[in-house]
Amino acid sequence: MGVTCIIDFDNNPYGTYFAGQVATGQVTLKLDKVKLAKAVTLNISGFAETQWSESTGTGKDRSSDTYRGREDYIASQTYLVGSNMSSKLVISFSEYLPADSIFTFVAEVSLEPGVHVYNFACQIPATCPSSIEGHYGRVRYLVKVSIVRPWKFDQSYIRCFTVLKLMDLNYDSPLLRVPAHCESLKTYCCWPCKSDPLQLQLTLPQTGFVPGQICTVNMLVTNDSHIRVEMMQVSLVMQVTYHATHLSRTATKYERIVVTKLMGDPVANHCKKQFQYALRLPATPPTCFNLCRIIQIAYEVEVEAKVKGCHKNEVVKVPLTIGSVPLSEHMQMQPRELQGFPAQTLDASGLAYPAEIATAPPGSPGIRKSLQLSVVSVMLISVLFIEPPNYEEALHMRSTVGGKNMDEFQGSAPPNTISLDGSDFSPRYPIFNIPSPTAPVDNNNENFNADTNANKGTWL
Repeated sequence: MGVTCIIDFDNNPYGTYFAGQVATGQVTLKLDKVKLAKAVTLNISGFAETQWSESTGTGKDRSSDTYRGREDYIASQTYLVGSNMSSKLVISFSEYLPADSIFTFVAEVSLEPGVHVYNFACQIPATCPSSIEGHYGRVRYLVKVSIVRPWKFDQSYIRCFTVLKLMDLNYDSPLLRVPAHCESLKTYCCWPCKSDPLQLQLTLPQTGFVPGQICTVNMLVTNDSHIRVEMMQVSLVMQVTYHATHLSRTATKYERIVVTKLMGDPVANHCKKQFQYALRLPATPPTCFNLCRIIQIAYEVEVEAKVKGCHKNEVVKVPLTIGSVPLSEHMQMQPRELQGFPAQTLDASGLAYPAEIATAPPGSPGIRKSLQLSVVSVMLISVLFIEPPNYEEALHMRSTVGGKNMDEFQGSAPPNTISLDGSDFSPRYPIFNIPSPTAPVDNNNENFNADTNANKGTWL
């Protein structure tokens, strides 16, 4: 068996924390025989990294440049066994040898067979960005236990954890509460065969959402052209921007990730049709523009009309902001006076995390009842009387960078060999079960049926 290392977080089986909390846990070492080591270290790190290669020239003149970027947020090292002073013993025989002659002996410690348990705690800075995994970069937080062995490679054990940046939509732009409308117009062929236009009109009830909410997409398609629309597609698109440098050159990479999508009905030529789509937002990181200098995240709702033939599809987009605290005007508020409490509204200052509490609710409802809730969940329950969020994996997050294994990346974190189920690492994000706003309906369309099933169209 050799050595077995288990890294656990206190009351937090999946290791999900908010920026500003204290990550606490235990390291359990199990040995079946005596093991000699110089030290046992615990490193807790958080960083953002980007990397990709670009080729220039052709043939013999072809060359490849690697662009890299990095930001560090947490760099904590603790000696569980030994210390940086005791790992080496320095003795000078100044009486018999020249003063600059120094003999260095490596001091070893014996790790006895059995179970060794060590506790740890680390303050997560409040300015840390949320964990993400992308194709050209990542924001990752990890705990690494290393057994420093004399004359051998270090024996390391790693476990990643998720950090979430609190983004309260109530303190962002007031425009997030306002319905958004966008439309586009497209004609086919050229004069004198120019067709009448295909018009797309997209309406959202608001532009600020949290994962778990349903974004009601109201779509009006006026197809006066002679080209048939074979399918309507509604997508939530995640736009990730990466920045990196090579020597003195700076470059930017863009990644487009379709988080979720719905397929709609066709629209025949010379017809008009009203759609209403229920687009549920899955687990995904919040919008991020200013927390990380080398990785930014934006979202948009994209509606695409896939037309028949070799014609170019028509697309209309509306930017979306995803946060971690929902807009309060859509909460099911209950009078606190009935329970002996004064009336209170959501206050972001009340969501500050005391250092002594460092738990986030696990993803399983059954386990959640037996574990301590996070401060955010407690505040949301006491103020808004809603269910605490579950924490689910982001299925669209990737665990490789540039198509390579994480071992080849600039950092030292391998892909997720440390998940509870042994699978690749995917960050976990809160999923809320709260009411969703409804899209405004065009009152001029008297034939529109408000009770139409989600994702189905109504002919006008």
